[in-house]
Amino acid sequence: MNTKVKTELKQETDFLSGNEMAALAASQINFHVMGYYPITPSTEIAENLDEMKAEGEHNIVLIPGEGEHGAAAICYGASTTGARVFNATSAQGLLYAMEQFPVQSGTRYPMLMDVVARTVSGPLDIRCDHSDIMMALNCGWIILMAKDPQAAYDMNVIGVKIGELEEVRLPVMVTFDGFFTSHQKRRVQYFADKKVVQDYLGSHPPKYVSIDPRNPITIGPYMNDPDLINNRKQLSMAMEAAYHRVGEVFESYALLSGRRYGILDTYQMEDAEVALVILN
Repeated sequence: MNTKVKTELKQETDFLSGNEMAALAASQINFHVMGYYPITPSTEIAENLDEMKAEGEHNIVLIPGEGEHGAAAICYGASTTGARVFNATSAQGLLYAMEQFPVQSGTRYPMLMDVVARTVSGPLDIRCDHSDIMMALNCGWIILMAKDPQAAYDMNVIGVKIGELEEVRLPVMVTFDGFFTSHQKRRVQYFADKKVVQDYLGSHPPKYVSIDPRNPITIGPYMNDPDLINNRKQLSMAMEAAYHRVGEVFESYALLSGRRYGILDTYQMEDAEVALVILN
């Protein structure tokens, strides 16, 4: 369980769902671009952000794709410009976009994507298992699991922080369970001032951008074996760096929010002979 740490920063208490908290976090982060395509049960995230945009609560450019594959391409293209980028999807949508995911991680452009976990068809079922996120395990993305609406908010902020670390520079998925977390409301807290979130994340100076004519670059060129092996080794090192730095990021966020997370939560394991491992 996440533990409490004393903090002086003002936070609001509310009764919100996981999708509402994910959208709230995205609005406070104030991503530059969201490429998206609606699919149950993640649709509300983009809907809520669109409503917030109409109320002037953020400046995110919301770009609907013609499908999830196109939405992922929008996100990838935007991330190569140095923009902070966001997306949300589920189940078949995740699978339809999956061709883009190794391209994003393999060229080291960070972004954040919420995966609201849902059963992959068939048979058709819009409720939750983890058959969608399990298919993304080998795409080179960092995956954070958010067990409740509070964690959905917190992990979105934490995910941006981890993915943008210089020695990491990888895209991040934040996964929470469809309907169980996405639609059910819980007592939650969030920062009253979005500047707290933005100051915590800081600026993200991109290392390589696709839109600087004075410094042209090639992104994702063809590689023969020696270079490809080197690329894969660098990706492995980036993931290892994320693993070693995530505890530090969790601790810095705990000092900010008063909520501490760990890589693994345990319960009554002191004299256990068998362990049951549960995700979300």
